[in-house]
Amino acid sequence: MKKKQSLSQLAQHWKTLQRPSWFTKRLPEHRRKHVFLPVLLNLLLLSGSSLSFAATDKTRIAIAVDPEGQSCVLGGGVDGKPLNADLISKLLKPKQDFRLYTLRGRQDTILWPIGPPKNIDNNTCNPHIRQPLSLMASEIGKAQLAIYDSEGNKRIAVLPKTLEIMDTENEEYSKVLDTFLKGQKLDNAPVKIQQLIRTDLDGDGKPEIIINAINTARAMDRKGEYSIVLVVSEKQGEQVVEAVQKEVTLEDSDLPVVLWENTIAAIADIDADGTMEIIMFGQFFHGQGWDLVSNKNLTSERPVLCGCGG
Repeated sequence: MKKKQSLSQLAQHWKTLQRPSWFTKRLPEHRRKHVFLPVLLNLLLLSGSSLSFAATDKTRIAIAVDPEGQSCVLGGGVDGKPLNADLISKLLKPKQDFRLYTLRGRQDTILWPIGPPKNIDNNTCNPHIRQPLSLMASEIGKAQLAIYDSEGNKRIAVLPKTLEIMDTENEEYSKVLDTFLKGQKLDNAPVKIQQLIRTDLDGDGKPEIIINAINTARAMDRKGEYSIVLVVSEKQGEQVVEAVQKEVTLEDSDLPVVLWENTIAAIADIDADGTMEIIMFGQFFHGQGWDLVSNKNLTSERPVLCGCGG
């Protein structure tokens, strides 16, 4: 039996296929990509993926945009099959229509990619891919998400059916956070909820509550400081609290605080697989970056972190 090829091997095949040959030299430049894209997807099929040629028409791409207008390719999917940022970046084209999304929903703005994607990999950055977009100055200043969907959101919804931004002065969920803090040996830490969101992440019709809580003076590390993101759900009639992120300070320190402060920028299905992801922009003393948190079956994982720090 043949060994399955790794993604890195597939990427190398893709680079090889892009080299001009007698056949492609006879094609106009804008037609060559239409030849090679199905070939790439066929390679994925041969490597054990269930992708098919028909999948080329069902593509979703997610690019995060930070408050300074810098972009980061988070990932996406083809025919509902999640692909990583490296493979998704191969599907970027100059005239794709991207829509901006925030927690408030889809915005009217339409964006396009500018120039080719850029691989970032140096001493101060986690490896990631940037794709400049045609942002106007008025569209810069907040963390948001840009999504291209070849189906125009007709097949699989980009956003959850319902999403409510709740009052952070909520007694019930303040108690949930307080109980969690006590379990982290932070008995006297103040309860500070920055964002409280009710939405259905896994599509089962039952809402989850997302608590984004931060207590930090942004100076030196001090006992009782924390940065925590919780997902509160119901399983078999009981409340379940899961920590998506948990950073706590148990002792005073003379070092600058390194807690990662999150802003939940959007909740969306970035790969069209029917479940929602939590997209968070974060900052700490040395830099900033993005987290993509997948909650399939309420099992939280952090597959993507793209950003730079000093």
